[in-house]
Amino acid sequence: MRFARTLNILLVEDDSLTAMALGRMLEMAQCTVTTVTDGEAGLSALVEGAFDAVITDLVMPRLGGEAMIRQVRLNRPDLPIVVLSASPPEDGIPGLQDGEGGPLVILRKPVLAGELLTAMDQVFLKA
Repeated sequence: MRFARTLNILLVEDDSLTAMALGRMLEMAQCTVTTVTDGEAGLSALVEGAFDAVITDLVMPRLGGEAMIRQVRLNRPDLPIVVLSASPPEDGIPGLQDGEGGPLVILRKPVLAGELLTAMDQVFLKA
């Protein structure tokens, strides 16, 4: 087991193959994973469940990752978040990475298992 306890992770990813691969990576690290396909579904899942962290894409239908994160920060400001994007913003996400809210790490897709788990370690060390 990589983490001190089983983590309940919300995975917000609209690409089914990517979601499946990420879910397997997390399950191999003894995480419980709930997967949804867009930011609106992510916000709904957060209301309904107790999650330890969110892993999200930025570009998704209905509600993108950045808008979802801003809403999450209103209700759960300290929730650790890992952002995955094929083309992450070069200057990060202003207002979300500079001390406002909980820990947030941005990774470039495709992501290797080791990179994802290291990012998870980082957000939980900062939490």
